[in-house]
Amino acid sequence: MKAKRYLVCILLIIALNICGCGRMGTMSFMNGGGQKIADETFKELIEAVEAEDSETIKGMFAEDALSQIDDIDSEINAFIDFYQGNMESWDDWGGASLETCSGGEKGYYQRILGYYIVKTTESDYRVKFTLNVSTPDKSHEGIYKIGIITEESFEENSEKFGSDVPGLYIVE
Repeated sequence: MKAKRYLVCILLIIALNICGCGRMGTMSFMNGGGQKIADETFKELIEAVEAEDSETIKGMFAEDALSQIDDIDSEINAFIDFYQGNMESWDDWGGASLETCSGGEKGYYQRILGYYIVKTTESDYRVKFTLNVSTPDKSHEGIYKIGIITEESFEENSEKFGSDVPGLYIVE
């Protein structure tokens, strides 16, 4: 009898560990993993913008988002032109947030929202982006939208800062 209880306990522990593996992504987000992913994405984005590397920026976008953007190349070029100077410092603006979203029939996925303040040699900006991660369909993983606004116009125009449509948004 004790052997059966022991076996059941071991099987329950194994089953819980196996089921928990599917949640490891969520756990890592809860332990600061989401902030780390957002920070790395932000740094890669700024490095690409400062290098005027439009192909790297384009490659950061989800395939699904690219299919919904009419002229990604023009949007990237406008973004690069708007951003002036070289980054001197940056800080997260309220930290990255994680959302779990329903993709309808495609299942659930996680989205990271990154918010940053960037100080460059020329100006100060606020940058935000939406990054889909842990999606059932890999074509949905990547950046969906990026917004940039100058720090000086943020208070007056913050309500214009962003959209629900994939792309790059500039608020002057």
